[in-house]
Amino acid sequence: SFATGVAARAVDSPARSGGIGLLTLIAVPILLVVVAITVVGIPLSLFGAAGFGAAIWIAVVLGQYTIGAWALGLAGVDNRWLALVVGLVAVALLGAIPILGGLVDLLVLLVGLGALAVGLREQYRLRSGGQSAAVSPDAD
Repeated sequence: SFATGVAARAVDSPARSGGIGLLTLIAVPILLVVVAITVVGIPLSLFGAAGFGAAIWIAVVLGQYTIGAWALGLAGVDNRWLALVVGLVAVALLGAIPILGGLVDLLVLLVGLGALAVGLREQYRLRSGGQSAAVSPDAD
């Protein structure tokens, strides 16, 4: 359900997701370097870099899934696994085009990373007891 929510968020506002993804792609490495300045921060920065690398990989897959979910949504089909396959194939085919391929890969990464960052932030808010845009306050 998390991946479906991330894909829905990216399909609903791809420009916002892409902008947040670009900000995340720039800000996290800078933050990791700042943390690495102290001796205690070096191991934290190394773990953070490994985690960010994993997040990038996950974001690419979520971005491809988003492309597939969007394409299948246009056809009126709702199947998560088929959306993943369609997204993987579509991005692989577009990625084979010399100049356009790199741009498509970057856009898929940015949209996936932004949607992932927003999704993780929403999950953090829900688990920490904070309000989120998706949760309405109690009417007691």
